[in-house]
Amino acid sequence: MAKPGRGLTLHACDCRFTLHCSHDEVAELIERVFCALVSAPTTPTPAHREYRVEGTAGGNYRVSSAEGALEFANTDELLFHIDKTITIELQHLRPDLFFVHGAALAWKERVAIVSAPPGTGKSTLTLVALQLGFEYFSDELAPIDLRRLTVYPYPRAVYLKTVPPLPHSLPGGALNHGGRYHVPAPPGAVARGNAPLAALIFLRRDKETFGGLRPITAASGATRLIANTLNLLAHPEAGIDAAIVLSQAVSCFEVDGTDLLAACESIRGHLSAAP
Repeated sequence: MAKPGRGLTLHACDCRFTLHCSHDEVAELIERVFCALVSAPTTPTPAHREYRVEGTAGGNYRVSSAEGALEFANTDELLFHIDKTITIELQHLRPDLFFVHGAALAWKERVAIVSAPPGTGKSTLTLVALQLGFEYFSDELAPIDLRRLTVYPYPRAVYLKTVPPLPHSLPGGALNHGGRYHVPAPPGAVARGNAPLAALIFLRRDKETFGGLRPITAASGATRLIANTLNLLAHPEAGIDAAIVLSQAVSCFEVDGTDLLAACESIRGHLSAAP
């Protein structure tokens, strides 16, 4: 028999999202994947967005909001929808932020954003970085405060489409839904507030291997940043000016993703030396 439901409040970029779950096991599942975003409501202030999630763990879910309702056949589809809905709504609620599609990792309170096309290994690099002791901001979404040049955390579970290549492996506690893996970050590794942006890094994994980090020009960094930004049209000049400012304000690099451990150590070395 399904347990009674309960509500969850997710916080990201100073915005609040309430999910009213019809069954407790669904709330527990969502909480495990979005655990670092979940907090108990502390004030009666209404959420910016509210959703109702109906269904029991395993499949046949229905998510309702003021805009209507959608149905999902399995858990993987449900989790993907919640993540993408929050990502899109954040762009509407915080058009002042510059939303980059990329991982965000910190060392000594300095953040590197690592962008790459899908399937390049960005999330696997994030997992390796966490095992090395990096502070976790996100494996997918890096919201930048353009005025302060700081990055907001969006630390949902690391999302992997496949198991990591050897010699790396999935840590204990990874969730497998539909052949996709959700790896919650260790609680002590999760960022709790903004931190300064120190580098823009673009992951490569092709026939050319060069080991570690390779500097690129600000112009090249701006071009690649534009290709990996989600809300360009929310900013003046279609976001081009903001991309140029960011690429000139911090160091820009390519990183060779052939050896993920070496790549993470190179990123750590740069962040350790950054002023």
